[in-house]
Amino acid sequence: MAVAGRQARHEFAQRRTALGFTQESLAALLRLERSTVVRWEAGKSRPRAGLWPKIAAALEVAPEQLAVLLDGGPADVENNALPRQSALTTYVRGSASSDDLDDRDVSQLRRVIMGCIPDTAPGTPVRISDAVARAWELFFSAQLGEMERMLPVALAGAYNAAGAAAGESRRQIFVSLAQLLHAASNLLGYVGQEDLAAMALLRADALAADSGDELTQAAIKGSHSWLLAKHGMFDDAAGYAENAAAAIEPRLSTASPRHIAIWGELLCYAAFAASRTGDFREARRYLRLCESAGTQLDDTYADRPEISNVFGPTSAASFGVINETGADRPREALKLATLVSGGGTGIPPTLRSRRLINIAQAQLHNRDDAEAVDTLRRAYAMAPEFVRHIPLAHTVTDELLARRGAQRLTGLVGIAERLGISVGNRS
Repeated sequence: MAVAGRQARHEFAQRRTALGFTQESLAALLRLERSTVVRWEAGKSRPRAGLWPKIAAALEVAPEQLAVLLDGGPADVENNALPRQSALTTYVRGSASSDDLDDRDVSQLRRVIMGCIPDTAPGTPVRISDAVARAWELFFSAQLGEMERMLPVALAGAYNAAGAAAGESRRQIFVSLAQLLHAASNLLGYVGQEDLAAMALLRADALAADSGDELTQAAIKGSHSWLLAKHGMFDDAAGYAENAAAAIEPRLSTASPRHIAIWGELLCYAAFAASRTGDFREARRYLRLCESAGTQLDDTYADRPEISNVFGPTSAASFGVINETGADRPREALKLATLVSGGGTGIPPTLRSRRLINIAQAQLHNRDDAEAVDTLRRAYAMAPEFVRHIPLAHTVTDELLARRGAQRLTGLVGIAERLGISVGNRS
């Protein structure tokens, strides 16, 4: 099988080249480092299970054919960690959290988003509004399993209430329903169900437009830009966010905090997408505007002016870490990271852990490997269920594993095991 495996991996590389991908461009599409693809093709590691459908789609093969390309043998779902099509979380290997997502809840959420609304009692406007707050609270506190369990019931109640309401009451319910679908899309996007997340966003956008709530619609467009970026459509993502920001550009001296927060977050998404295209100068231009917006907001996240939004005074520096790392300026990234470390009060665990993962990547690029391990450990301890779903956490961990032969990186193997990354016999 070793010879067959080498031949298969050669065919994998040939397939990649025939479709116009370099190792670097395929890695960029998958939001990985080039060295990760190099190790796949050298047989030193295998893709984590959540990436199999994306790699297969990029190479235009079925997942079972991808297993043959990588291993030279037939695919085996259990041993090769191909994800089951019916589950959101089976690509997370290793021991599952008690709060991980449940297949039954996944199917219920899918049915509601696709329009199969159960005949349940309609919710009251107050209860629907409370459900919106609860959904985003669960998301930002990284309780993804509990969030998915509550969303189908909340969405069904909101849909049924909208059908029975009229006038201003109906408009308010439309806004809340759009916000619930927005929350659902964020959840689904993080756990690898991008197509279903896109459907939820489109439904949310239509409801927000019907309600006439321009700012709710703009907030939804921010998540749409993020989702486009997750698909590797960075030019589209940057343009989408920039156009949405231009449509609501505020006068900072008179705009409401909610208006400024939504505008600022759109600019952050535009900066992120621009940096992914390699246009680091344009990303910095967006971030300067973000910084101006951030100075207009209080240094607290506890009472956010927009419930779906975590934009604040340190957001520009946080996205600057990503941009400068991408520009191969890790020292500049780490200077910005010091501005993010405090970050204000009430910052939710998902945001803090995501920022730490970005800092760990900058430390990795700066060859501060022990510090990167420590940063990853802190990120995981803060929001374990959330971090398991972040591709960059897997990529940074895999990179560190490849380097650990000449140094002692305490705690790295434990992180890898928790993220479901096979350590094997790697030195």
